[in-house]
Amino acid sequence: MSANTTALKHLTREQVLSYIYTHRSTTQKNLKDDLELSRPTIIQILKEFEDQGLICKGDPQESTGGRRATSFDFAQKAKLAVGVELLSSHYEIVILDLYGETICCKRYELPYQNDSDYYIRVCHSIDATIAEAKLSPADILGVGIVLQGLISTDGTQVVYGKILGCTGLTIDCFTDHLAYPCQFVHDAEAATLDELWQSPSLDNAIYINIRSNMSGAIIVNRQSLKGTELKSGVFEHMTIVPNGNPCYCGNRGCLDAYCSTQALLKKGEALSDFFHQLRTGNTAAKARWMSYLHYLALAINNLHMFMDCPIILGGTVAQYLQGSDLKLLHQTIQDNTAFPTDRKFIKVTCCPGSPISRGAALPYIKRYLQTLLGEDFRF
Repeated sequence: MSANTTALKHLTREQVLSYIYTHRSTTQKNLKDDLELSRPTIIQILKEFEDQGLICKGDPQESTGGRRATSFDFAQKAKLAVGVELLSSHYEIVILDLYGETICCKRYELPYQNDSDYYIRVCHSIDATIAEAKLSPADILGVGIVLQGLISTDGTQVVYGKILGCTGLTIDCFTDHLAYPCQFVHDAEAATLDELWQSPSLDNAIYINIRSNMSGAIIVNRQSLKGTELKSGVFEHMTIVPNGNPCYCGNRGCLDAYCSTQALLKKGEALSDFFHQLRTGNTAAKARWMSYLHYLALAINNLHMFMDCPIILGGTVAQYLQGSDLKLLHQTIQDNTAFPTDRKFIKVTCCPGSPISRGAALPYIKRYLQTLLGEDFRF
């Protein structure tokens, strides 16, 4: 077989599988009509995919007078990926299928400790979650571990982990106890990966991840911008108030010190309780909120002048934001910016309730699908 014939056959296989993946289910007739391929070619390719476990026969289609056509479904659970988020008070584990859909999500109440016993407990929980879901370990593509910290380019080391106190942590704390590939993922990158997966039309944006501590990422051409040491930037540590409130990084006046939820809330106050007070007209809560939005608007205006694209607000605060809050942010910026615009460029994440651990699993899903559907397939 010539090189050109082999390449054409490979391209045709990618074309057929991409069609099935996109439509989730199809028939031989649909493939023949839409892809303009011969029936023998389609039959041969479908048999190969069935033998490889990439597709399976679905329910027979409704009869149009003759023999009922057999449908072919993409085998969305043929491979799976695991995402884990480590937090100071607990950790969360999710398992995703090849459509990025959550098969299971579990939360384990265990305070973070930078020691081997903790990592062994997490690894045992990962294996237990896979077993409880009745999934085959052989089908697991890998485990993404997300945390608040800067990660080395190859995903094997935490180069700055002051929030959890895990600077220098290496991935072998997990790979020594797990039979799967593992990698670390920065929390903002994980959040943007999930945002991109669930927003197919999103191309460029600045993502602000607002939680107990802040993080962020810049999205360019549907990719998190890859810088050098600071990756997509740490704009949560840009100074917005010279000599202002102290930040955990050691400097003063950082955005994180004014616009994280930790900066918004009183000690021991829950985010849900604050927003309940705010929405029911509590004067003190409203004053805090107005001060908070003032500083957030200042930061958003600076970022928007740096890069004219949508600003996406994510993190735990996102599920409480209302249209009136975005309107107030836009108006505050309008009143103070050098370049006012009527365009509403601030929006809330499309997935405010999704666990951020989803984004740590998605790179394994995407890389696997690209080997099947081609590097140019748009996710």
